Amino acid sequence: MGIFSNTSPFDQDVERATSENNTHEEWGLILEICDRAGASAAAAKECLRAVLRRLAHPDPHVQVHAATLLDACVNNCGRTFHLEVASRDFETEFRRLLARAQPAVAQRLRALLRKWAEGEFRSDPALDLIPSLHSKLRAEAGESAGGASGGAGAGAGSGAGAGAGAGAAQREQEELARAIALSLRESAPAVAPSLYPRVDAVSDPAPQPAPRKVRALYDFEAAEDNELTFLAGEIVHVTDSSDPNWWKGYNERGEGLFPANFVTSDLTEPRAEEAAAAGGGTRGARSVQFAAPPEEAHVDEAAMDAALALLHEADPEAAADDSAELARLEARVHQMGPLVDAALERADRRHARLTQLSAELVDALNLYHELMRDALKPPALPTQPPQPPAAPYAPLVAAFPPPAPR
Repeated sequence: MGIFSNTSPFDQDVERATSENNTHEEWGLILEICDRAGASAAAAKECLRAVLRRLAHPDPHVQVHAATLLDACVNNCGRTFHLEVASRDFETEFRRLLARAQPAVAQRLRALLRKWAEGEFRSDPALDLIPSLHSKLRAEAGESAGGASGGAGAGAGSGAGAGAGAGAAQREQEELARAIALSLRESAPAVAPSLYPRVDAVSDPAPQPAPRKVRALYDFEAAEDNELTFLAGEIVHVTDSSDPNWWKGYNERGEGLFPANFVTSDLTEPRAEEAAAAGGGTRGARSVQFAAPPEEAHVDEAAMDAALALLHEADPEAAADDSAELARLEARVHQMGPLVDAALERADRRHARLTQLSAELVDALNLYHELMRDALKPPALPTQPPQPPAAPYAPLVAAFPPPAPR
């Protein structure tokens, strides 16, 4: 189930219910979405697709709102929604979301999965994929499946295990609360401390450290309003580096998010001869700061095709080592990975936006055609017959009557 495959009629309402600007859960809108999603199997599938798309959002605040909405749908939409959740497509998407989510959000998703596996999905054989997925994830994490299988006479050990489980749950809630608080500080300066269940347990955040400087390795053009544009060689001041993939900072163009692998902590400027070799030609000392990125910084499709061709022709049973050309191409293609990922993410965002604009354009055209049909309808016929016009010379006849006969 590709979350960017197509749009859903639930997209607009789901985005409103999970907006990063929300300071509390929009339960009226959430329950309205649940009523619509439980109406049919098709509606349940479209709603689940829209919620999963929001769970893939890079903002943890949006992800927490989306997890709350997903749990509400599971609790209120009935068996039609349960069947969509208990599917292989959902399992694939859920695993991918767990792999990409921040630790606190991943813990929240695992807690929801455990709740479903031990509740709504436990007694129905048609929904056994969710308990099975929960067992698989526990096994992959190295957790034991049975709490009492380690020995009947370990009373003290079981008590300690229960205490450790409670401590782990408390740490999970605290980490989730810290992630939410950090996201709220970025989106809204003043937020009530009782918006979420454990936010009151978080201590006052420590003073923010002074922004540190990094140097841009490649050009980056903002695809969203909350992203930061910079050129290779520019200095960017980092204000938040808690996310391993997207940092927040500012320069003379503004403030926003940018890929962490597009910058380096090495602030030394490249030498003139190195900049000339990388950018092609001799440049002045002032232009070194904005020198073009090296050749490896560009997505070169020809290099990818050449590397694939060499890999296809290589003999896996040959004792000789790989050729130097193949090793060079592999290293070059590997360096293109971050650029390819960023380009794909920008393309996904633009595709989603264009799809939404296309739907709005279709609605506008339908409204236009409806108004044109109403304008071209023939006027209604009058209910009374028209009156004959008065004679044009009646006033003159009345003013000059004919002479009386003699």
